[in-house]
Amino acid sequence: MKKKFIISGDQAISWRCFTLFIFSLMISANVVNGDSLEADKEALLNLKAFLEEHNRVNRGIYSEWNVDKSISPCQWQGISCSSSSVVGQQRVIGINLSENNISGEIFHNFSALTNLQHLDLSSNTIGGAVPDDLNRCKSLVYLNLSHNILGGNLVFKGLNRLEKLDLSTNRFNGDIKVSFPGICQNLIVANLSTNNFTGEIDSCFDECWNLMHLDLSSNNFSGSLWSGFSRLVGFSVSENSISGVVSGSMFADNCSLHDLDLSENKFHGELPGEISNCRDLVILNVGGNNFTGPIPSELGSISSIEALFLGDNRFSSSIPESLLNLTNLKFLDVSKHSFGGEIQKIFGRFKQVKFLLLHGNAYTGGIDTSGILKLQNISRLDLSNNRFSGPLPVEISQMPSLNFLMLSNNQFTGSIPPEYGNFSQLQTLDLSFNRLSGSIPPELGKLNSLLWLMLANNSLSGEIPSEIGNCTSLLWLNLANNQLSGRIPPELAKIGRNATRTFELNRLCNDTIIAGSGECSAMMRWIPADYPPFSFVYTILTRKSCRSIWDRLLKGYGLFPVCTAGSTVRTLQISGYLQLSGNQFSGSIPSEIGTMQNFSMLHLGFNDFSGELPAQIGQLPLVVLNITRNQFSGQIPAEIGNIKCLQNLDLSYNNFSGIFPTSFSNLTDLTKFNISYNRYISGVVPTTAQFGTFEKDSYLGNPLLDVPDFMDNKTDDLPNHNGTRKRSAGFAVFIVAVALTLTALAFVVLSVLVCRQVNSRSEPQRYLLQDTKYRPDPASSSSGSSDTIKVIRLDKTAFTHADILRATSNFSDDRILGKGGFGTVYRGVLPDGREVAVKKLQREGIEGEKEFRAEMEVLSGNGFGWPHPNLVTLYGWCLHGLEKILVYEYMGGGSLEDIISDRIRLTWWKRIDIAVDIARALVFLHHECYPAIVHRDVKASNVLLDKDGRARVTDFGLARIVDIGDSHVSTMVAGTVGYVAPEYGQTWQATTKGDVYSYGVLAMELATGRRAVDGGEECLVEWGKRIMGKGRNVSSRAVIPVMLLGSGLSVGAEEMFELLRIGVRCTAEAPQDRPNMKEVLGMLIRITSNRADFNYGIS
Repeated sequence: MKKKFIISGDQAISWRCFTLFIFSLMISANVVNGDSLEADKEALLNLKAFLEEHNRVNRGIYSEWNVDKSISPCQWQGISCSSSSVVGQQRVIGINLSENNISGEIFHNFSALTNLQHLDLSSNTIGGAVPDDLNRCKSLVYLNLSHNILGGNLVFKGLNRLEKLDLSTNRFNGDIKVSFPGICQNLIVANLSTNNFTGEIDSCFDECWNLMHLDLSSNNFSGSLWSGFSRLVGFSVSENSISGVVSGSMFADNCSLHDLDLSENKFHGELPGEISNCRDLVILNVGGNNFTGPIPSELGSISSIEALFLGDNRFSSSIPESLLNLTNLKFLDVSKHSFGGEIQKIFGRFKQVKFLLLHGNAYTGGIDTSGILKLQNISRLDLSNNRFSGPLPVEISQMPSLNFLMLSNNQFTGSIPPEYGNFSQLQTLDLSFNRLSGSIPPELGKLNSLLWLMLANNSLSGEIPSEIGNCTSLLWLNLANNQLSGRIPPELAKIGRNATRTFELNRLCNDTIIAGSGECSAMMRWIPADYPPFSFVYTILTRKSCRSIWDRLLKGYGLFPVCTAGSTVRTLQISGYLQLSGNQFSGSIPSEIGTMQNFSMLHLGFNDFSGELPAQIGQLPLVVLNITRNQFSGQIPAEIGNIKCLQNLDLSYNNFSGIFPTSFSNLTDLTKFNISYNRYISGVVPTTAQFGTFEKDSYLGNPLLDVPDFMDNKTDDLPNHNGTRKRSAGFAVFIVAVALTLTALAFVVLSVLVCRQVNSRSEPQRYLLQDTKYRPDPASSSSGSSDTIKVIRLDKTAFTHADILRATSNFSDDRILGKGGFGTVYRGVLPDGREVAVKKLQREGIEGEKEFRAEMEVLSGNGFGWPHPNLVTLYGWCLHGLEKILVYEYMGGGSLEDIISDRIRLTWWKRIDIAVDIARALVFLHHECYPAIVHRDVKASNVLLDKDGRARVTDFGLARIVDIGDSHVSTMVAGTVGYVAPEYGQTWQATTKGDVYSYGVLAMELATGRRAVDGGEECLVEWGKRIMGKGRNVSSRAVIPVMLLGSGLSVGAEEMFELLRIGVRCTAEAPQDRPNMKEVLGMLIRITSNRADFNYGIS
């Protein structure tokens, strides 16, 4: 018999109360554990505060997140929540902050959002390492960190629910086996491309059974190919160092691949026919390897193939007939095989193909006999870099679908057929680097869709037909290095006026998405390598980036920012050029040129233009204006000073007269300037801004021009454009020639003697040590060829003097970033892809070499640690004969000197941060290095900014090394006027307290926006000491200088006051009265710690 339990009414009430109490405890527990929408909101507000702290300007949608309690975070932009009918039981499950201009590190508390499933931080500039906190986000299903600057080793653990992972285009390095297959349980898509990952991939993904798409391209992976890739849908391992044979056993019978990209690796042997097991394959790319033997005929059975990339291998010249069965084939690339002879006739039977790339095959004929000119569907035909000769084939004009025709770098002769004007859809016509003659046919003016016309480096003659002005889409016109003559027709100014229709058609067309192997070679002809703003594009041209840039150009998306005349505001927009240099053009420039608003480069140099340069040229948004070696006369238009984004201005070798335009002082972006050999130019060249920084070569041959005192622009004889010389110069030339001959003979004799002496005691070349302490090798830095001279480096990657020469194009003037007291700085890219700033020091004789070697040995020895976060990384140094070279990390943010006076771009809080960064660098040099390092030249131009705006001190590698308690006595006064400590002129001693003085001047510049020496009655130091009462009896916040309030820095003026006070203390007359850098840093930290006490807005 079952026993009954009867609960009384009071007991029932008590039970209900108890149940309610337990339920309340459970809710409270959930709240405590963060399992509520309120807790999610608090976590998001912490995220907002973190992002706003690290991103003071250009904030994203997170700045609009409202703290109002009545507004749910589910209503905020970028936030998604779970669906629930019960109010308050929704949870934050997604954050999308893609393209929000976020910089700094990743937020370290995403795990507080316990239900977070979707996190997208892509397309920002987030740096640093991925915090371990992300591994605690156990619910993550989607994680996208692509297109940032994240680095370090990849350590993902515990993310077992992750389905989609995108880490592409970052700076991750190391082995991926720490994370894979650990997070593979549910992974479907993984994109790790364009990083610096290393190691092997042969077994990393064996246990990733749900994986469908894997992109490992553009890394440094090595070893053999992962054998399980055929079970995926998409697999790319292009642009790595994977090697070995691709085995037929890797292609299982149930191969599910749609896209397979093995290009740009080190595979060899034959391509297996078993690849035909992948019956659904759409894109196959095996280009850029060492495959040999026949092209597998089995490929013809894969009916789904649309794109077949076989270029840059060593396949035999026989093309299988079976490939004709590929009815869906649109893209066929069989380039760079050096087949020779005539084009194989089978190519004329690929009637289905739209893109045919046969460049670089050393063909000598067969254009007509192969039948390719009868292919009606061809959109892009690339026959460049072959050996074709004879006249251009007229029959090409009968290909109705042709958009892109590349015939450059051949040996074609004769004239351009007028029938080439019949291409109704042609967008690019490249006939450069041939032997063409005759005139430019006016029929080309009918090409309404033409974007790029490249006729450079031929022997074309006659005038530019006015009909070319009808090409309203023509943004890139290059007619350089021909024999063209006559005047520029005014109608030419109409080109490129409206390319919108062509760009819109390309955006609607999907065919341009598939790119081939010819883009990079085309880009190097399309984009001028020597001129900004195009020059930076040239440095990033890799096989992968070429495809993207090609697509952006054709669709009209800008590659770089340009600004309109009279404005410094830059916008990302498409920009063209007009290159007419190296011809015989004459007459004046039509005033209509001022209407070419879509052009940023105008090169008219090396012609016979005359007359006055039209003032309308100042209306153009130019970055480059080059009119050297002409006969222009009259005054230089002052309107050129309105082109405020102009970077390269060459007016040399003309007949300009009048006063040097004062408006040129507005050209603050100017990095290359030449006004030499204009003998009637007069006036004064300003010593301010950048005009005082250009070498005297910029002003030669202008006897009436008043240049800065340190230059001499006088010359005894001016060059003559016709190559004639005065008779009086003939005898001088003869004497010089005789002297040079005798000198050369003496040099040869001396070289033989020296070589014998060196060889008699030479020893085998030694390689650099691979541990953390480096010792210089005398043999490697003083003799031998450029290829064998190693750079004494401070990191683990070796490079040679020859690498430096290649990186800087033999120290080309076009690579110059700047010039200073120590030498010239060049921009370059090392073989491993690192962007570097190469400083070539001024020669100082044998003693200078010994001093340089001694200092560099100290920097590279004794375990000196690199890099420091506030020092520009010194990658290495080289002493090659009299040549002294330093190789630094390239800094993309420019110099502090460029913006220190800009009170809008450089806000008060940023000025404090920069002051702290510089102080940290000097603390390291003075107090953490043994022996201590004195910088000797602390100034604004030696402070560079990285992409995140962090200040980094440079030129410390040229500082003098001192022992603790001692001072190094130098034979030259160190430093720069305005920054030099007063005792330097008396004792000639470089000390750490001298650096403190220079830092104080720089701190005062930051605090006021004034320069150390700006032409006023009193210099900045004198003014600061007067306004601050020499640091005595002045309350820290009671008195704010009126000059400071009027400087545009009134917000944050109290902090600037404190920074000014520090500057005054650092510039005390007596060195013993100055604080050391540790004390200075402490003062600055106190300012920053008080920052939270003030509720200032962003100025």
